[in-house]
Parts: sequence; C-alpha cells; structure tokens
Amino acid sequence: MRTVLFFVYSNKYICANRIDGIRRYAEKARWRIQVIERNGGGHALDVKGIVDFWNPIGVIAECGGGMPEISRRTLGDLRVVYLDEDPADPRKAPGLFVNSDSVAIGEAAAKELLSLNLPHFAFVGWKRKRYWSTDRQDAFARILRLHGYEVAVFDGAAATDDLSRRERLRRWLKALPKPCGIFAVHDPVGADILELAALEGIAVPGELAVIGVDDDPLICERTQPSLSSIGVDFEQGGYLCAELLDRAIGDATFSSAAVRYGVAGVTRRESTRLLALADWRVAKAVEFIRRNAASAVDVADVARTMGLARRMAEIAFKRHTGHTIHDELTNVRLEKAERLLRNPRQDICAIAGLCGWSSGSVLRKIFKERHGGLSMREWRARAAADASGAPCAKPSVSIARERRSARS
Repeated sequence: MRTVLFFVYSNKYICANRIDGIRRYAEKARWRIQVIERNGGGHALDVKGIVDFWNPIGVIAECGGGMPEISRRTLGDLRVVYLDEDPADPRKAPGLFVNSDSVAIGEAAAKELLSLNLPHFAFVGWKRKRYWSTDRQDAFARILRLHGYEVAVFDGAAATDDLSRRERLRRWLKALPKPCGIFAVHDPVGADILELAALEGIAVPGELAVIGVDDDPLICERTQPSLSSIGVDFEQGGYLCAELLDRAIGDATFSSAAVRYGVAGVTRRESTRLLALADWRVAKAVEFIRRNAASAVDVADVARTMGLARRMAEIAFKRHTGHTIHDELTNVRLEKAERLLRNPRQDICAIAGLCGWSSGSVLRKIFKERHGGLSMREWRARAAADASGAPCAKPSVSIARERRSARS
C-alpha cells in the first residue's frame, strides 16, 4: 500500500477532523496515511530524513501554525499540497493550496453580531501576522461598513511578547465603547478575551458579546461564559487536500491550484446570549436546551430548569425570544442533524436518536418541512455538492486573486 505523509503543526481538534477527511479519501485511493506531528514547543523536524524513511508518493502539509521545515529543498520532487498556507507566498507559489474560506468566515461573524443589534463592533487578530487573520478582519470590516459601522481593531502582532500583549489587550477591552460585539480571529483568542473581561469586571454578554472561530469544544465549552463560535468544515478541507494530491500524482502537468473549504455553521453559546439582559431564567433555559437537546428532554424539563410552572415558563420564554420552548428544542436538534448530515460516514438512520428525537419518522417529517420538501439524503447530496464546488474540475481558481478582488 502506498504511503502519503500528513505533516501537522499540532494534533489538536481541528487537525483530527482534517485527518478524518484525508483518510476518507485515502480509503478510495488505497493509501496509507502517516501523520507526522510537529509540536509547537518542540524542535524542528528533519523532513528530508522522514521522507527518506517513509518513501511516500506525496505529502500534505498543514502550515497554518508555521512549518518552515517544509520546502522544495526538503521535499525534492514529491508532489505536495499545502493546507492553510498563503497561496501568495513566493517561497511556495505556484503550488497546490487548500485553505479555509476566510472571507466567508468574516462575513459569518459580521452577520451573527449584526443580528444582536449592537451599536459598536471590534476585531481581535492573531498575535502574529498571518494572511488568514488579515483576510478575516477585512471581510468582517467590509460588511460592517456596508451597514454604516466602523470596527475597532486590536493589533495583536504589535506586542513583543505574550505578557505585554495580554496587558495591552486588557486595557483595550476596558476602553472599548459598550455594548460591543467582538469578533475573535479564532477560539484561543476568544478565550483570552473572556478571561481578561472577567478580570476587568466587564459583563459578557451584557457589555461585550464575543464570537470566535473553529468551534473547538475543548475551548468553547470550558470558558466562562461558554464561547459562541463559527464552525469550519475541517473534515472537508482534509478531503479536498487528498483529492487535489491524487490528481497531482496522476498528472505531472498539474502544478498550480487553490481551493477553499467553507463554514459549517455557527454554534451559539452564552458569550453572545444577550437574553441575559432581559431575563436570566430564559438565558439559563436557552443554555440548558443547547447542552441537552440531544437527550430526551422536553418542555417540562426546561420549565423546571427555569424554576417556573410550565405555563409561566412558556410565557416568559416566548416574550424574550419570540418563539416557544418547543421551537427552540426543535431548532437546536435540527442544527445538530444538519451538522451530522454533512459527515458522509454518518448513518442517516441513526441521526434521529443522536439528536434527541423519539423516532426517525418525526425527524424526517420536520426536516422536509424546514427544507422545502428535501429529504435528508437529498439535502446531504446538495450540501456536499455546494461544499466541494467541483474544486478539482477547475483548479486554476486562485485564492490570492479572489482576495485581491474582494479588497478592491
């Protein structure tokens, strides 16, 4: 069996999903995937030595966190696909690139925060200059300007070290006009914002509403309050890398392409739940539903969480959300069903039970009503087609070129 090497900067949540996507394609191509991890605090990898040892047919290199060891010199004539690397980097371009759609991510953040009807907005970028941070900032600011708002920007790369950066960020958060919606470039930055806001006594979501990117549960569910986040389809990104590499291995003339993988959805948690300003019991109920909807909870369980009789709970919930407790349960369960459907390995028959429905027939009926008559199978096929966009059919689309067009 032929071997393909996957170099990763760190074996964290998002890399695990990318590996799943790569392996899904590898099963069809009959490849063996060998994961090579470079720990952020460890020494540089001897890439040439690793390549000589494994004798692979190709390489996928995840460079988002920094992988300077990956170069033409160390890889020789091997076909390589760069994952989350700047397609405009002269050291690697022209080449084969797969990147998250930073423009779509920035737009999703703007749409989510605009829906909260806040008067002020801000962006906090990564602590080092990275093209994806800049692109997310530009897309976010463009949409806010379109709606008549300016965006305050914290330049995290201006600090000389992490300690001074945190101190500058703390002072910046304190000085922001409030209430303010903050787009954190990714979840670790969002977690920093929540921690510093707590130290300063800044109420979240009352004074700051914060949303991150990656929807990493190891981060988002452990912050206080829990962090809302934009999910990115990392599994699809891994699959596209393998698909692109396979084409390159089979076609020696195929040497330049740039494709993107998109947004998987938004998970709303406590950091953007402005309901806390209106009724803490309703905010508590919304969070209870988000965490437990996949279990067999019902309206009565939610009412008990609120500490109210069922009728009073229903009245309070609808007054502050505009819909019923039952509607909220259904919406959260449907969101999870859609996330599961995007995974082609997920058995459709098992989704109802995983999302809290008593039977598959109930889910199928509600799903068709919400999606214009589409069955779950038809919706999955359409979502897969939209996500792929036939990327390998016309691989000459350049992310760098699209990015320049978006800015002009």
